[in-house]
Amino acid sequence: MEELLLNVDSVASRTKSVKPNVHVENIKRKTKIYNSYFIQQLKKPSHAYNQGESEFTSSLVSIILFTALVTISLFLFSNNLNWSDSQGFLSFFMESFLLTFFIIGLVIFSSFLISSFFGPQYSFKVIISFYGGQLSAPIVLVTVSIFLMLVKSFSYGNAILAISLVFSLFILPLYIISFLLAKKPSGVDPLYGFVLYIATFTVLMILFVTIVGNSKMIEYFNNINHLF
Repeated sequence: MEELLLNVDSVASRTKSVKPNVHVENIKRKTKIYNSYFIQQLKKPSHAYNQGESEFTSSLVSIILFTALVTISLFLFSNNLNWSDSQGFLSFFMESFLLTFFIIGLVIFSSFLISSFFGPQYSFKVIISFYGGQLSAPIVLVTVSIFLMLVKSFSYGNAILAISLVFSLFILPLYIISFLLAKKPSGVDPLYGFVLYIATFTVLMILFVTIVGNSKMIEYFNNINHLF
């Protein structure tokens, strides 16, 4: 009986030791879901228009991931440009990440306002899902940009980073606006919808720069301007 009890205890202890960690398994499950979402959106970005708010979490992850990668790429570029007086990574990352994230937020908010007044009146979460769903290709481009900068190929890395920024901040919003205005046209012609979007984004950007302060924004835009 003693030997049997010892065997039972040994089996129980081994069972406990191999019991999967709930948090680790949850992270693996969410990572697998996002990987599937990322690949799906990379193959067919317009699929985001069919999913709506159901893909909000994955879209938000894409926006955050894109912002983080852009910030890292900007740091590598800035560090090479000002190698003798380079800023620490953490302070540069936090400041540039927040500024880039808020600029993307202004793009999304401007699209939401145009949709609310002249389009199908989607919710803010849906607009985020539409925007984040188109970022798989830019994420790949920025990742390539980081790799090129790490191997000291700054010319090609800068060019790819510039293309991804122009696409994400200027071309992509207009593409989304064209979808929103064509989905449920109002009395306003889509051309004027584009103009209204640009005007709305410009006004919000001026207000944002005024609130944040000229010095930080000038330094931030100087880093971006050198890309071109």
